[in-house]
Amino acid sequence: MSDEAEGGGGALSRRALLRRATVTLGTVAVISARAEPVAATIKISQSAVAYQDHPQGDKRCGKCLQFQPPGSCKMVDGAISPQGFCRIFAPQRQAARSLPPLPVIG
Repeated sequence: MSDEAEGGGGALSRRALLRRATVTLGTVAVISARAEPVAATIKISQSAVAYQDHPQGDKRCGKCLQFQPPGSCKMVDGAISPQGFCRIFAPQRQAARSLPPLPVIG
């Protein structure tokens, strides 16, 4: 049996009308849905990570993966000096600079 009423001159049956309305409303809902704003990132206090405003040897915030220039950190709350240091220091990888160039094949 088709979705259109038989002999109704192309009129839609209730089932077909409800199906199309549901699909339309679902499409509108998906298109109009907006991503929720990203919740504020919870950062660790400077005292919890033993932050200091001077480096420890060669380790300093300016060389850390978490550092965000000019003076913040992805993980630690507050103002961060590029010359500072804390316990969660993670060095940036510079592997791309130290690898030899790939040979050209062709």
